[in-house]
Amino acid sequence: MTTLCTVLAIVAMLAVPAFILWLTKKVKFLNFIGAIALCYALGIVISVIPIPYDKGTTEMIASIFVAIAIPLILFSFDIVSVRYLAKKTIISFALVIASAAVISVAAFFIANAAGLNNASQLSGMTTGLYTGGTPNLIAIGTSLLDEANRDNVIAAAQLSDFFVGGVYFLLILTVIKPIYRKILGDKTPKQVATVADEVGAEEKATLAEKAATEQNTAGEYDYKSIPRDKKSIGKLIGVIALAIGCLAVGAGLEILINGSLDGSLFIILAVSILGIAFSFVKPIRRVKGSYQCGQYLILIFSLGLSMSIDIYQLAVEILPTLLFFACSQIAVILLHLLLCKLFKIDAGTALITSTAGIYGPPFIAPVANAYGDRELIAPGIICGTLGLAIGTLLGLGIGSLLALF
Repeated sequence: MTTLCTVLAIVAMLAVPAFILWLTKKVKFLNFIGAIALCYALGIVISVIPIPYDKGTTEMIASIFVAIAIPLILFSFDIVSVRYLAKKTIISFALVIASAAVISVAAFFIANAAGLNNASQLSGMTTGLYTGGTPNLIAIGTSLLDEANRDNVIAAAQLSDFFVGGVYFLLILTVIKPIYRKILGDKTPKQVATVADEVGAEEKATLAEKAATEQNTAGEYDYKSIPRDKKSIGKLIGVIALAIGCLAVGAGLEILINGSLDGSLFIILAVSILGIAFSFVKPIRRVKGSYQCGQYLILIFSLGLSMSIDIYQLAVEILPTLLFFACSQIAVILLHLLLCKLFKIDAGTALITSTAGIYGPPFIAPVANAYGDRELIAPGIICGTLGLAIGTLLGLGIGSLLALF
């Protein structure tokens, strides 16, 4: 009976995220909540139902999928696109990264002194989360946390980010715009246009395609862009195989250095570094659908992880974790706003780069539209993707360093 239930649980992990994505396209409210949050909520519901499936198996499969997802997401990153950004955009996003790092370190010392468990890991997760979004948080948590409490801490962090991030995102779409404009002024530079004459038509088309894709997906990813012709599907299968190869390299390093696969630090490091490295290979970077497949694996991970949690332990973790993330996010936002004032960054640039750091690429379009400047979309996407590329490594570094204290 247990074996059958475990098989059914695995099938549900693979298939249910597709149904959730379909629902988010049909129901506007669910689209606002987001597919990841819905996967977590459903997984928690399943975890408390007395179904005799093996939670250790679902956790293991979830961990494998997230390690494959990371390189798939990073393969599509075009680091050369960073040169298209205006100087103020680069400065503003650098201030986002600096704010996330400084606040995460400060939060660690405060939380550690207060006796909060996993303070160093939470600080590393916070750094990654506010540098490029949820995938960074998941990767860092999977790597740094002990296997005994990994599921519950990541789930608590995800739920905390959902509540805190959800409230702030609603404020961005409503009342934040006039506040930023009053504090920073509204002289938005022509961010991409200032260098558009220096790039070729193909690069311009790529930027336009990215912007159009994100603008048509208010808060979620456009999975309709996954190719359906045989040639493109073959290429997509090839990059998925390459991502699995990256995981194999990471697993080999983990065994070589630690003697076992009990941890995942070197796995996450390997897949992150290799994902960035292979993004320099143009044929790999141009394969359509790798980013969306990676995000789908993140949804599978979110559902599988929450199906594996101990609901009673989650209840213990959620309140201090919620306080940690709430204080950290508010502090990151305020510090970035202050630094933008000092560096004379305009309101549009400050808001879109802050959004890129906190939420990542999917939320750029609705924020730019709410601000009333569609020219912010492409620069925001570039910054958000850059954050995905460097946030995991930065968070792992900070979390590992703070663990020494």
